[in-house]
Amino acid sequence: MERQILDLSEGQRHLSKQRGLLVIQCDTGTEDQKTVKVSFDDIEAIIVHTPQASYSNGCIVELAVRNIPLVISDTNHMPVGWFSPAEGNYEQSRRIGAQVDMTKPLRGRLWTRVVRAKLEGQAAVLEEFGQRSGALMDLAKSVRPGDPNNTEATGARRYWRLLMGPEFQRNKNGAAPNGLFNYGYTVLRAAVARQICAAGLHPSIGLHHSNRFNAFCLVDDLMEPFRPLVDRCVVHLNQGGVWDVTPEAKSNLTSVLAEERETKRGAAPLSRCIEWAAQSLVQSMLNKRDELQLPNPKLIFR
Repeated sequence: MERQILDLSEGQRHLSKQRGLLVIQCDTGTEDQKTVKVSFDDIEAIIVHTPQASYSNGCIVELAVRNIPLVISDTNHMPVGWFSPAEGNYEQSRRIGAQVDMTKPLRGRLWTRVVRAKLEGQAAVLEEFGQRSGALMDLAKSVRPGDPNNTEATGARRYWRLLMGPEFQRNKNGAAPNGLFNYGYTVLRAAVARQICAAGLHPSIGLHHSNRFNAFCLVDDLMEPFRPLVDRCVVHLNQGGVWDVTPEAKSNLTSVLAEERETKRGAAPLSRCIEWAAQSLVQSMLNKRDELQLPNPKLIFR
């Protein structure tokens, strides 16, 4: 069974550990619903929206030991706080050393692969919804090492206009359906962060992103090729009349991680594809050559 994203959206919630279980005590619902128990083994990440949440130290320690991200979000469904383990892999020191020592040419080659995969994924989404994708495919082919011309940004401007209409502006504080994109990306970011830490890499040392106030630069790099799958889900929700972050929308967006995707290795959930990408990134750093495994849009968008 694939691990689940736990979303705590409202009311009082207290999280504690009881043997091998996460215990969530609630102030609403029936007596049976006021205490929920979930195996830590079944949890991918926990996303907290309610300001009335509290945690036992035992719960926090267990989340760290098991490398389960705890994400605190604001009213726009954007992460404002993040708890991650201090140690995620038995070879962490060696791997972070290789991460720090990575040469600029290798960083450039890996980032080029990431940008191309993202543009190709965006093109696949446009095709699915009957829009022209040729311009994005041309941009994907034109990306130079390190993307010095910022082809990614050029593609984004064209992509959003074609996918959502000329009036839409992608803004984390913008009107609906921006909240859906925010929530979907938060779920995706949590899943990528988990695999980055599990792989023994430092999430703040990125390939391209480099903001001294961002502790998850590498996470934001590696999640780029997977974003179009969230976009696709949001458009499907909009077509069904869902524009705001409702329980139905959250269920659909979190299920993106568990849906089976076609890959070169056979069918696998998106969460497994993210794991493979993180592990291949480690091998690229250790072996000092491009061994990055990213999803093929021709397969994964089937």
